[in-house]
Amino acid sequence: MTRSNHKRDCEVQEGACSIVPVGAPDWITPELVEETIRVWQPYYKDVLTPEEAVTMISNVGRLYQALSSGSPP
Repeated sequence: MTRSNHKRDCEVQEGACSIVPVGAPDWITPELVEETIRVWQPYYKDVLTPEEAVTMISNVGRLYQALSSGSPP
């Protein structure tokens, strides 16, 4: 992913730009995105974007879903 031309899409609510990118699942909140960036940023050289945080959150959500399903892959 190229960061130099990375576009930040966001939803506008009451004149403010939300940190949650357009198209993110409804259960991903601005607070969750901010917390993900706060926790993981120390481990990354480059600045994490909200889009990257949503990708991380979604991947963990899928992992949880797979592990909690109880059925073999």
